[in-house]
Amino acid sequence: MKAHIVGGGFGGLAAAVLLVRNAGISGPDITIYEAGDVLGGGLYLQGTAQRGYNLPGSVFDREFRCAFDLLAGIPAAKTPAMSVTDEFFAFNDAEPFDDRGRIVDRDGRLVAHDPRFGLTLGDFLRLARVALTPEAWLAGRRIDAFFPEAFFASEFWLLWSTLMGSLPQHGAVEFRRYLNRFLYLFPNLSDMTHILRTPYCQKQAFVEPMAAWLHPLGVNVLTGAVVTDLAFAPATERITVVGLEVERAGAAYPIAVAPEDLVLVTTGSQAACMSVGSMTEAPKPPGGGAAALWRRLAERRAGFGNPDVWFAADKAADSRWVAFTVTTTGTDFQDSLARLTGSKSGSGGLVTLRDAPWVPSVTVFHNPEVLGQPQDATVWWGYGLYPDRPGGHVRKAMTECAGAEILEEVVRQFGFDGRLAAIMRTSTCVPCCLPFVNNIWLPRKGGDRPAVVPEGSSNLGLIGQYVETPRDIAFTIEYSARTAWEAIHRLTGRGPAPPPVYQSQLDPKALLAALGVILGR
Repeated sequence: MKAHIVGGGFGGLAAAVLLVRNAGISGPDITIYEAGDVLGGGLYLQGTAQRGYNLPGSVFDREFRCAFDLLAGIPAAKTPAMSVTDEFFAFNDAEPFDDRGRIVDRDGRLVAHDPRFGLTLGDFLRLARVALTPEAWLAGRRIDAFFPEAFFASEFWLLWSTLMGSLPQHGAVEFRRYLNRFLYLFPNLSDMTHILRTPYCQKQAFVEPMAAWLHPLGVNVLTGAVVTDLAFAPATERITVVGLEVERAGAAYPIAVAPEDLVLVTTGSQAACMSVGSMTEAPKPPGGGAAALWRRLAERRAGFGNPDVWFAADKAADSRWVAFTVTTTGTDFQDSLARLTGSKSGSGGLVTLRDAPWVPSVTVFHNPEVLGQPQDATVWWGYGLYPDRPGGHVRKAMTECAGAEILEEVVRQFGFDGRLAAIMRTSTCVPCCLPFVNNIWLPRKGGDRPAVVPEGSSNLGLIGQYVETPRDIAFTIEYSARTAWEAIHRLTGRGPAPPPVYQSQLDPKALLAALGVILGR
């Protein structure tokens, strides 16, 4: 048995590890086809300390059961005597978030936390209604269909949306899943107590250790290899892949697939059409071509979902972020933020500028964020929830701004004008436009995401953020790991089934914690 994995992001690498560990397939019989020049997908590391880094953000908790089970057998990059999982939890136990100031108003002052997060009893009842309503009844509906306008002005919604990425016009189905998955976080949304982070950037913490583990096993990794199509056996009652069409280095060639072989396809990427700018240039408008293979499959066969729900050009307005990574040799911004929030630099989580037009949120990483980062460099990161709005000081949409303009707008919105010149002189801000990064939140209906193993498939599995697996939440490495694990288990019948998805609404401790919020305790 051979295995062909399309996509070298976290899901594709997880699939390769699981094929070896759970299915007993030898490394030389596994091939990863990655369209880009490097592995990692949305867990990227670009740039240098001198030119400025470009990094993603993310959210983790202790219940990423598939991902942490998988990573428990992978040596960590910085401390190879420990597993990636053990290093991750040891770091978070030693360096937990201590976010003492989560929201800042237009006057540069901290907004006091309300124990009930500004919610009324009616709001709590509406949240419970969404959480308890069957998904089929929420299909295609928006979050704002269930809540009054005042709900979206509450502290709860600001904390939730800036942490999770949801907007009022996003889908009620994914909102329901997030509520049930993260109910236990409710009491600590303002201080991020139970939110976890990597000890250093995700590319080095997750991607490089998995790649290093796979390399000596002889797993084949082809970068710059674009799988343009799949060939299927002519029988209509079964779905059996018999070939791959691959383009690499300007040449096209077919890859034969035997009936007993496996093909695992990553259907799409949240980092699709990513565009990176500089201090002096805004990110260029994105090109097309997102999810091209998935589109081709869906056009030819029923049961492969609807990629246009996520990747149509007109969806970007509701899914686009502009993120920015600041690399600095100074301490002016970090010191000013620490004085404002009361959080030690590097220990605070997100800080959100509530009244700024872009509604930007920033976090100072626990440095060094990059292995090999110079000692005199510090890295911090942010993103804008509403990047199409004109800024308050820089009168341009965030999407049109160079790094220097984004940095100026954010610094001035914090009220750090007196330190602006020093911050600008010692910092490099790299903007990154991600037109589809937040599209997992878009309204969807049953069938819009294909099954992990399409009905009738004998050797094809679909993995990543845009396939359907019950109860779990997308926009996480856990979703990628779970879909890979499920596909391999179902197609091969080997190894254990994936562990169950953690559900807060079934956890008595989580329910008591949520009750405490309702009572204002």
